[in-house]
Parts: sequence; structure tokens; C-alpha cells
Amino acid sequence: MANQNQTRQVLGLKGGMQNRFSSQKEKPKNTKKSIKRLLSYINSYKPLLIFIIFVVLIYSGLTISTNLLVKQLVSSVGTYDINQKLFTVEPNEKLFYQAILSLSVTYILICVFRYIMTLSCSILSVKVVRKMRNDLFDKIVHLPISYLDSHSHGDLMSRMTNDVDNVANAITSSLSSLISGVLTIIGCLVIMVIYSPLLTLIALFIIGLTFLLSFLMGKFARPLFKKQQKYLGELNAQTEEMVTGFKTVKAYNYEPKALDEFEKSSDNFTKVAIKAQIIGGSMGPVMNFIGNFGYFLVSLFGALCIINGVGNTIYGEPLTISVVVMFLTTIRHFTRPINEIAQLYSSLISALAGAERVFVVLDEEEESFEGKAKFDIESMKGEIDFSHIEFSYIKDIKVLKDFNVFIKSGHKIALVGKTGSGKTTIANLLLRYYDVNKGDIKIDGISINDISKKDLRSAISIVLQDPILFGDTIKNNIKYSNEKATDAEIRKALELANCTHFIDILPDGWDTILTEGASNISQGQRQLLTIARAILANPKILILDEATSSVDTRTEKHIQDALVKLMENRTSIIIAHRLSTIQDADFIIVLDNGEVKEMGNHEELLALNGIYKGLYETQFKGLNT
Repeated sequence: MANQNQTRQVLGLKGGMQNRFSSQKEKPKNTKKSIKRLLSYINSYKPLLIFIIFVVLIYSGLTISTNLLVKQLVSSVGTYDINQKLFTVEPNEKLFYQAILSLSVTYILICVFRYIMTLSCSILSVKVVRKMRNDLFDKIVHLPISYLDSHSHGDLMSRMTNDVDNVANAITSSLSSLISGVLTIIGCLVIMVIYSPLLTLIALFIIGLTFLLSFLMGKFARPLFKKQQKYLGELNAQTEEMVTGFKTVKAYNYEPKALDEFEKSSDNFTKVAIKAQIIGGSMGPVMNFIGNFGYFLVSLFGALCIINGVGNTIYGEPLTISVVVMFLTTIRHFTRPINEIAQLYSSLISALAGAERVFVVLDEEEESFEGKAKFDIESMKGEIDFSHIEFSYIKDIKVLKDFNVFIKSGHKIALVGKTGSGKTTIANLLLRYYDVNKGDIKIDGISINDISKKDLRSAISIVLQDPILFGDTIKNNIKYSNEKATDAEIRKALELANCTHFIDILPDGWDTILTEGASNISQGQRQLLTIARAILANPKILILDEATSSVDTRTEKHIQDALVKLMENRTSIIIAHRLSTIQDADFIIVLDNGEVKEMGNHEELLALNGIYKGLYETQFKGLNT
């Protein structure tokens, strides 16, 4: 994997956090498009959404009706003239108790429907997040290797977890508030206009001031929340890197430096997060102050209107105390949704920023698996023809230069050369992890560009230098290459790979659960299991990329004996540094700087007295060359 690592270093994806992310530029976001796409996810659960809207309608109607009931309650107690010490309008006891009972029932129903509304929004949130996460995971699975090689894994994880969680929180806390808020504002506005157009103008002035401040504060808050999500992704990326390479951190006493790098990244996140939270969090108190100020103005002008006999209702009736009291409760309901939205503003902006980051990944071009040529895996011979191959991970930096090799069916060839010479790149191109820049690769005379990637990769098994196993049983890890395999076939594959001697002594045998990274077994045992997995796939073409580099000499001998049987009648490509493992290869290709320098079998290459002989003498005679 040397060339890929080299590429990642050039791209700024290795080393400290400053280097990794300094070259990444945030892609421009389309806010309107993101909102529309987010709403499309919500709309995917239309029955539940309709139910929520229905509940919100009832909830909002009940809330608005309390204003009229309050007016009825105040009116029922009559009007008392303090100077004359008598009622100018007598109390209505029946109307009073009716109003009390109606208000009590209404408030109970409001609580019930509020609970139903919150519960329904929570269920919708879980469903939307499930769909979004599934779509994101499906997209990541179908992204090309080149994308994952050039993007931080920790940042992708952050989009899958933190960003999607922000969307979920916003749906749970904000969706019902937004819908009920709009309905409540409309209903209250109608009531206010009917009972006092003059006081309504005062309320609208306050609302206009609220929107103006919201716009100005939002203009500063939105970029900060975007940066906050970006820096959070960087923190996750660094944490993931440090945990993955924890042994290396310990081995080189890198803890102080790692801590220093983390603190720098954490400081960047903290500074932006504090600024974002200050602006986002201050919106609630500011809006509350404006709302209270509006409440005061309405009370003042309402009292003046009653005293002076001005400000009649839309029907020409003079204002009364009951109308002003009702108006005060109505304006509370009118301004409350705006205050709630202001208080939820930070979560809304954070959710939108997170959704945009998710959509950026969802908009990436997927890897195409289509193929226009018929390709029968069962009848394939396994001939491979590399014709004038040129390839670059980075433009103008060639990794392979005019690579020409024809491999006959059933032959075993070996690729040797110094690190960075292009050995692993050849395997990557054959599996179409990357596509060639120039030239063509054919299997049995068919261009691999015309073969579906599913068929192509089903015909090839690869054992990598770094063994990859999953947090599952040993048996399931072996079955990863062939889910239909029987227990007998699995046992045979394990025997060929010399795995049974350590599996049989485990308490649960092959049902033993491997921990994360399979850290509960040795490095050599992990490699043996990956070899068994490749054997179980029964491939037509086998690639061994330093497959025995992690095992001891005795184990390597057992593996070589098993591989000799495995490679019978199969085309095999061996990438190796240990020349002892490839001496029986049909021919050996010596690569240097992306070019074929020497080619032949072991004896022929020694007779050339060139690069291969130098490598051989270095390993077996201890000469310094």
C-alpha cells in the first residue's frame, strides 16, 4: 500500500491535524436545496406527518380558543364602578362557572395533545434519521476506494453520527413548534385584528423588530455553526487516528505531541462553538425581552384607550377591560411561537449545517458496477494481459509507466521491487479499485472495463499485508468470502491455512468473538485467518500482497505448502519482499520507479547480475549493496 500512503501524504491526509485538513476546502452549500431535501425525508412518512399536522391543528385551535374563554371569564364577573360603588354590568354566575369549566377542560386537552404531538414528532425523528443514516451508509459502501483514500474517516463518522443526530434533535424539538407556531400566529392575528386594530399595529411593530434582530443575528450565527460542525468532524478524525494507532503512539512516546495536537484542534472547536452558542443562545433572551416590552406597550395603550374611549373593535364597539385582558393573553400566544423558534434557532441552524454535510456525501458520484460484456466466472481461464498501462494517483506523478505483462492461465508470477515501485498499485488496478489513466487490462481477452465489478471481484481473492477482520465470530469472518459455504468447507479452508491448531484450543472454537481489530488474537493468527478466508472463496485469480509478512518462519513454511496446493490451476500474483517465498514462481517481475526493469524466473534473474541479484544477495548473504 506504499503508493497509496505516499499519495495520502501528498494530499495532506497523513501526519498532524494541521496538515491533514489545511488543504481541504468546504464546498459551497445550497441552503434552499438542503431544506427541500430535508423536507423530502420527512415527507417520506406522509401518514405520520399528516397525523402530526392533524394533532397540531387541534392543539393550536385549543390554544387559540383559550383567549376567547378568558374574555368570557372576565366578562362574566361584570363591571364595577368604584366611584359609584355599584356594578354597571352585573356578574353572571352561570357564565362564570361555564368559563371556568371550559378553561379547565381546554387546558387538560392541551396537555394531552401536546404529549401526543411530542411523542409523534419523536417517532418521526427516529424514522427520518434511520432513513438518512441508511442512505448515508449505502452511499459510503458504494463510493469508490479513491474517495475513502482521500477523505478523513473520522469526518465521515462524524457526518454519520453527530450531524444526523443534530437533524434528529431538530425534528423532535422544532417540527411541532414550527407548525403550531404558524397556525397560532395566524389565529391570534385574526382575533387581534377583530378586537383592536390599533393594538394590533403595536403588536406587529414588535414582531417586525423581532424578525429584524433574528435576521441580523442569524447572519452571523450561520457561518459559525457550519465551522462548528466542520471542526467537530476534525476532532473525531484525530481521535479515530489516535485510537487506531495507539500502540504506535505509545511506542514512540508520542503522547505529549498527540495531546498538544488534540488540544489545538479542540481549542479551534471550542472558540467557534462558544461564539456560535453566544449568538444562538442570546436569541432567546433577546426575543423574550422584546416580547415583554411588547406586552408592556399593549397594556399601556390598552389602558389609555379604555380611559379615553378610543380604539374601538372592528365592529365599532368600545374597548372593555375584558377585551384588553383577552388581547394581552392573545399577544402572549402570538409572540410565544416566535420566542420558541428563536430559542430553537441554534439547533435549527446546527441541524441544517449537519444536513448539508450529509448531503455533500450523498451527492458524491458512486462507483459504477455495470459491465457490458458477458463474463462467466465458472468457465474463465484466468489469463491476464496488462497492455501499456500508465497510472497516477496524483496528476503528473506517474506510479506506473508503460507497464506491459502477459500472465498465462495457471501461472504464478511475483512482483518485487523497492517500496513505492508500484507493486500494490497493480493489484489495485486489477481489482478496479482505481482505473488506469492509459492502456488496458484484459482477462481472457475481455477488458476489465467491460466486466461488471461484482463479477470481476468475485473471480479474484486478495490477501492484504495488513489483515482486516471484523467484530464477529471467527467462523463468520471466514464465511465473509462465501456465505453459502458449509461447515466442512470452512474446516478445510482453516486446515489449509494452518489455523486449526490455535482455533481448537480457544474456549469457543471458531465461535469465538473477535474484538475490535481482532486484538484478542496475535498478528500472525489474524493473517492466517485472512488466508483461510481467501481459500474459502475458491478464486480463479489469487493476489497475495505480502501475505506472509506477519508470520514466523515455521508458520510461513506451512502456509507456503498450503498455498502451493491452493495455487494449482489458478493464476496467482504474489507481491513480496521475502524472496524465499517466490523462488518457485513461473516468472518474477522486478519493478523500479513504476517500470519493468527485469523479468524472468529465479535462475534467469540471478544470471542477469542486476537488481534482483542485488536484492537476493542482501537478503541471503548479508551483503551491503
